[in-house]
Amino acid sequence: MYIVTGPSGVFVVDPSVSPEKAESYCGMPGLSKGECHVTGLLLTHGHHDHIKYVDEWQDTYPDAKIYFSGNDKALLSNGYMNCSYMEGSEIIYDFRFVNIAGMYGMAICKDDEFEIKVFETPGHTMGSVCYLVNNCGEKMLFTGDTVFCGSVGRTDMPGGSMKDMTESVKRIRTFDPSLKIYPGHGPDSTVGDEIKHNPFFQI
Repeated sequence: MYIVTGPSGVFVVDPSVSPEKAESYCGMPGLSKGECHVTGLLLTHGHHDHIKYVDEWQDTYPDAKIYFSGNDKALLSNGYMNCSYMEGSEIIYDFRFVNIAGMYGMAICKDDEFEIKVFETPGHTMGSVCYLVNNCGEKMLFTGDTVFCGSVGRTDMPGGSMKDMTESVKRIRTFDPSLKIYPGHGPDSTVGDEIKHNPFFQI
């Protein structure tokens, strides 16, 4: 999980830990009490390990918008497809969200110093997306399970497609080589480093 703070408020990328744990880890007093102006939850895809605390965050910040691709909606109501069964229980999710399917390259938040753009990157799941954040001139790409440092996400799970993943990687290759990548698992990277070292970028 990542927390992005900027002039437009606080955005949580993939709420996979509780507000209480996030507050303790990040040192943000009041985060678990609804005092930190969380305005949006940015979901990269519908797998349980990325959305498992979405309800708690929504309860704590009921006015925060949840951004999620409707192309992954089928995962929410199926514990096998959302992979919650891997933790011993099949969890059904039923939250309201802003459907960002079809919003490739479009901004969901924009002001003079802060912008978030959505880029659809199917492959790991049908509705996988990346979020490009420009925070006061600092740009970063949150890739979820699309791109990792030196690899890409699995494509052998429900809704996965290696063909789609290859096309998504081709899109990400066109971004600025200096763009920082923050994946859903593992260390951060840059687009340029992935072009040099990631075998899935050698296309």
